[in-house]
Amino acid sequence: MSSVDFSSFFGTQNTQSAGLSSMLGDYASIKNGSYGKLLKAYYKKQETDYASSDEAKAENAKYSRLKTYAQGLKSAASELSDNNLYAKGDFEVTYSDGTKGKSEYNMDKIYEKAKNFVDSYNSAVKSGASTEDGSKVSDRTLSLIQFTQKHSGLLEDIGITISSKEGEEGTLSIDEDKFKKASGSTMKSLFSGSGSYASVVENKASIIASMAESQMSKISSYDAKGSYNSGSSPMSSLFNSEV
Repeated sequence: MSSVDFSSFFGTQNTQSAGLSSMLGDYASIKNGSYGKLLKAYYKKQETDYASSDEAKAENAKYSRLKTYAQGLKSAASELSDNNLYAKGDFEVTYSDGTKGKSEYNMDKIYEKAKNFVDSYNSAVKSGASTEDGSKVSDRTLSLIQFTQKHSGLLEDIGITISSKEGEEGTLSIDEDKFKKASGSTMKSLFSGSGSYASVVENKASIIASMAESQMSKISSYDAKGSYNSGSSPMSSLFNSEV
């Protein structure tokens, strides 16, 4: 009777048994949540590492500035569109050389609000236009510039011009004396009330500010490579569910 070598058989059985034991151990870890906690801790660390990196800090600072500038433009546009600013009366107006004149509108006050609007507009436009990262913020900024260009004729009539100078494209400048001597009714039609140029700019600035804030909130959800994680990963959702 020939002898049979059973060692390989038992070796296989032992290997299978060890493999089964390992699988049962893995299953137990999944069931009791150990793997889930481990993975969530790992991904959290990756996000934290990126969020605390110099790159993330720079991104956060960029959007923080944009949010501040856009909110400033929103506020400036709101003040410029206030109907009470265009109440008629008997007002004295002071020109850039110190000479004075008369106007039926409070041109000194309107100019102050318009100058603040122009400065705020330029800050927001420069900041938003430099944001080219696929966040659509630059698109919104371009939309604001294009909307202003549509009103370039009336704006020029009151002394506000759009620059085409290299590095200053789309920004505004204001001529104090031309502005203060311009038609008050033209200013009122441009700036006052719902649907006016100023009120639409206010709305656009509000949207840009919200988008900047949204980008800031996303920074903490980027992974170590800078890729956005819009929510729980498939793996983390598996471990968040019951087995």
